[in-house]
Amino acid sequence: MKLEEIKGHWSDWATTYGASLRATTKTSTAKAMELDAFGRAFDRLIAADANPRKALEIGCGNGFNCLYLAKRFPQLTFKGVDFIPEMVAAANQAKAEEGLDDTRLQFAVDNVLELANIDPTYDIIFSDRCLINLNTDELQKQAITSLCARLNSGGSLLMIENSQQTYAKQNSAREVLGLPPRSTAEFNHFFNDDVILPHLESLGMEILDVEDFISLHDLMLYVFVPLLNEGEVDYEHPLVQAATKLNISVSNEQHGAFGSFGQNRLYFCKKI
Repeated sequence: MKLEEIKGHWSDWATTYGASLRATTKTSTAKAMELDAFGRAFDRLIAADANPRKALEIGCGNGFNCLYLAKRFPQLTFKGVDFIPEMVAAANQAKAEEGLDDTRLQFAVDNVLELANIDPTYDIIFSDRCLINLNTDELQKQAITSLCARLNSGGSLLMIENSQQTYAKQNSAREVLGLPPRSTAEFNHFFNDDVILPHLESLGMEILDVEDFISLHDLMLYVFVPLLNEGEVDYEHPLVQAATKLNISVSNEQHGAFGSFGQNRLYFCKKI
């Protein structure tokens, strides 16, 4: 897909689903795991005496991540930006309903490839399935370069993005059990870790962790449930709910315990 077509896709979803979770994802269980992963990462930063004060989300959608994190970490201020005005309007609506004011949380329209209104003053910058909407490796590298330039020295870049490498392992698991491989959505270009990780290092970023936080959930959702369900994915299946609960519980004690079969990874980086 061309970039304008990708933008049109998300504009349609924002118009259709508004402040609903469905505007940015098809499954509440995956969102629960993303929020848990971000929460643990923020806890880790604060416990390390990094003393973060300002956090920026790129591709904030309709605000779910910022709203959750702003309530969980009242000592931080948050800004969320998205290139879809309808998403930002829905985020501001949700913020008003939660009673959060501009001193704690702001939402604005901006483009990750431009960021004209973003100063280089952030302690944490994070993304959640945002950069996979850039349709080439080069554009993803350009965006990451821009994000790193807006971090304070010692600041952290947290990216929950989909990986080509772990997606291939998930498809291999499907094929072992006689299921056909899945294809990525046409509006997504998953990270190629062989390209993105060296690029981060070239920018002076230390890669502290690449956490596979969602593998059991995704194995259940995309492998075992389809095996039992005539090949169909069922986002609300009770086995997916159970896998989510177990995956979160184990992740709080041991990262990556279920291997690298999830679509998403948490890339945890520090600016040296």
